[in-house]
Amino acid sequence: MSIIFRIILFLLVLGAVSCGRQDPEGKYAGEIKDWIYEVFDGSVISNGEEGKIRLILRQTPDGMLANMSFEHPQIKTTNRDGKWEVGDGERQIRFNDGREPSDYFLIKRGIRFAFQTKEGLSNDDGSPVLLMRNDGLSRKASYPLILTFNAEDQVLVTGGGADAEMKGSWMWSGSTVVITAKMTSEANSAGREQELETYKYFLQWDESVTKELLLEKMVVMRPFRTKDGSKRQSWMSSLSFKDKPRLVATNSI
Repeated sequence: MSIIFRIILFLLVLGAVSCGRQDPEGKYAGEIKDWIYEVFDGSVISNGEEGKIRLILRQTPDGMLANMSFEHPQIKTTNRDGKWEVGDGERQIRFNDGREPSDYFLIKRGIRFAFQTKEGLSNDDGSPVLLMRNDGLSRKASYPLILTFNAEDQVLVTGGGADAEMKGSWMWSGSTVVITAKMTSEANSAGREQELETYKYFLQWDESVTKELLLEKMVVMRPFRTKDGSKRQSWMSSLSFKDKPRLVATNSI
């Protein structure tokens, strides 16, 4: 291979890498969609017969509401109302109706979700109880997301699941633009500062359209404290987008 050919090849490779790592500048606007009404259906085999479970999780102005119905040939149909929250890697559902078990956990397992209690919940053969999201009955809502890239590596994030503007920074990870933004701290009831959520956004340039970023994944890390309050941990929830939201460059900054 001649020296001239090697130089030309090097320049071509360098040019391709440079194009793929074009630094974002200015403001990019779009929207993301997230579930606000989720319906999960599944079954459990108990005493040799099949029972039906339906779990509904809602995000409403009145809070995070949960409803569970259970039908079984040997048991009277039950319907329970409660609340849910995002826990340490799973969703926690709590029914305060005096019946046991009162606490349930919904844990993602691929395209399915394991439905568990503290004491354990399984079919007659010991297999886990699995639920599937009923996409036909579930509903999503749209949330605006605006990313403003300022001087150097600074970014201002508006919307996208957060209730307020967040200041952050961005960096390259291969061909992916990774934004890390942290909510401002607030004083808790004891007067001490409490660390709030950290958001991460993973984006790539759209190869077919210039000045447009595609959002691949959003990760939220929230503080978590053990029951005795002695140790703080961070746990993570993530949202990967099958249809990647498109963020388009705008002229106004």
